[in-house]
Amino acid sequence: MIEAGERIRVWDLPTRIFHGALAVLVVFSFVTGKIGGGWMEWHVKSGCTILTLLVFRLAWGIVGSRTSRFAGFVTGPRAAIRYARETFAKRPPFTPGHNPLGGWMVVFMIALLLLQAATGLFADDEIATQGPLAAKVSDALVSRLTTIHKYNVWLIATAVGLHLVAVLTYQWGLKVDLIGPMVHGWKRVPAGLSPAEPARASPILALVVLGAAAAAVYALVVIYPR
Repeated sequence: MIEAGERIRVWDLPTRIFHGALAVLVVFSFVTGKIGGGWMEWHVKSGCTILTLLVFRLAWGIVGSRTSRFAGFVTGPRAAIRYARETFAKRPPFTPGHNPLGGWMVVFMIALLLLQAATGLFADDEIATQGPLAAKVSDALVSRLTTIHKYNVWLIATAVGLHLVAVLTYQWGLKVDLIGPMVHGWKRVPAGLSPAEPARASPILALVVLGAAAAAVYALVVIYPR
């Protein structure tokens, strides 16, 4: 058991790399999509990379480290409401990984990004850029999916904004460090608690899962359209 006041590793390296890479690519995709022109080629490549990361995260949420598994942080409404009450009272319970509210934000963000990446595969800007699977479906479906792709980006931007507000509120308002652990992986245990360090999955397994995700996306966007 870990002594109170000591640090425990709560986030494995694959999860931290995923989080950082996804944040960079989402911003890059947003900017290149708004600039357009020659940047659209990079926009498509970034979207396919995001899709690869999301497929990896879905799999890692099943076979990865304990704090990365969906079963470890996706809770029922009662747990989320109870946690919210404690948080609003400025006494948020210690959680090694995602708290119940943060867990649902993770699920929501992944769902929005999956929708964006999936619709992007079929989108057509009617100028020079077409998603790799647009030719496989009808023009009517392409039009509908392009519309979803166009407007869903603002839902993502709103969710990202809410996420940042929540993180900064924890960081400065509640004095709960969320940024540091996602950077270096360690979280300090509050006095009076002595939790066991969460089990971590092998980095080799993460590489295998990432390779499988990349192969699946490559087959979908490069091999299948031929």
